[in-house]
Amino acid sequence: MGLFSFKKSHSQKEALKTFCGRQVRYVTRRTDDGNGPQDVIIGKNGRAAVFDGYIKVICGTTDVFVCPVQKTVINFLLSGNGATVEGENAVTGKFDRIIVYY
Repeated sequence: MGLFSFKKSHSQKEALKTFCGRQVRYVTRRTDDGNGPQDVIIGKNGRAAVFDGYIKVICGTTDVFVCPVQKTVINFLLSGNGATVEGENAVTGKFDRIIVYY
């Protein structure tokens, strides 16, 4: 055992409690158009919620990300002002990784 002790990372259940109900400022998706990776804003002013077993990120009246809870991975940003959410997105029909800023 070293000099430092690290806290265990959040379980998925604890992450959901922290993530759900948050008011979203904006959501980005990283794209690579040949000039290098860029973060593109895909939505502003919304909410993150769990509904009928799905995690939903809603911006305005549009769903930006919808994925079953069991297939979604949430990792919080070190800055504490957001989280990365990844999984099979029902909106785009493919695997998606987005960054949600609160």
